[in-house]
Amino acid sequence: MMRRSVTMLVAMLLAGGAACSSADDPATADAIAVAATTSMPTSSTPSTTSAPTTVVTSTTATPATTVTTATTTTTATTTTSTSTTTSTSTTTSTSTTTSTTVPAGMDPIEALSFPTDVEVEIGRSVEGRPITVVRRGDPAGTRVLAIGVIHGNEADGTAIIDRLATEPVPDGVELWLVRSMNPDGEARADRQNANAVDLNRNFPENWDVLGEPGFWQYGGSAPASEPETRAIVALGGSVRPHVVLWYHQDLFRIAPGSGRPGEIRTRYAEVAGLPIVEITGGTYTGTASQWSRTVIPEAGVGITVELGPTLSEAEIVSHVSAVFTIATEFF
Repeated sequence: MMRRSVTMLVAMLLAGGAACSSADDPATADAIAVAATTSMPTSSTPSTTSAPTTVVTSTTATPATTVTTATTTTTATTTTSTSTTTSTSTTTSTSTTTSTTVPAGMDPIEALSFPTDVEVEIGRSVEGRPITVVRRGDPAGTRVLAIGVIHGNEADGTAIIDRLATEPVPDGVELWLVRSMNPDGEARADRQNANAVDLNRNFPENWDVLGEPGFWQYGGSAPASEPETRAIVALGGSVRPHVVLWYHQDLFRIAPGSGRPGEIRTRYAEVAGLPIVEITGGTYTGTASQWSRTVIPEAGVGITVELGPTLSEAEIVSHVSAVFTIATEFF
């Protein structure tokens, strides 16, 4: 995939706050800154001179501007056979950076100010891996939010996201592409995140206590207790997509729906070559699709797409076609 990469960081502050019956419910579905940087932070190299100590304080000037004052104090010690000299220098600088801010909690980030065709960091996983989104297409078009991975051992959806990130986008369509919301689980091919939480049972809609760590559907200690969940909740609350697509494996189906959402599901299934079959076998509290219904417009839809055990090139093409079909035919 060819794209420019700019990392933008959102650190969500929240205290506390669904086999792949990881599917959603059977029926359906500021202060901190996001700043653009050109490289990831790197760890400092140990030396015999004490490392600079930096104190950073931030004051929010407007919802889109953060003024940061940084005071750096460097202490160096030089020792000779007759004396010890200690010198301290203090430098204070003030810089203004354009950013989006979000208060503590799950309030939306200002995602609609994000640039297009740029990878933007919207959060970090438990183990510090970036969670990113790429915005593509027509900013005035039908907004489609697609998440390639929610369960780390169900990762074939990334191939669809990667293709959507390079294919020409039809007029009147805007894509919001999250390759993976569970990079820690993906790294170890585990369903859960690094806290052993099933992220598809951790969303703040219809959440309930579900098992304990070690249980395959463990929903976490509280609604949206996990940083990965909070990142997606903040993104969705800002974008308010018309369509939300969650890719899973490997039941090879889409659950039926009624009314207009059912028609959209059926059309996606027709183009993608999937059957319409009920999804059962789990306890569906705090699922992603239940939360989806709280952020999509009335005419929108959330779809859990169950891929098969493998995903061929032809199937990737058909899923990309299905995404564009429903976005252009129904909105």
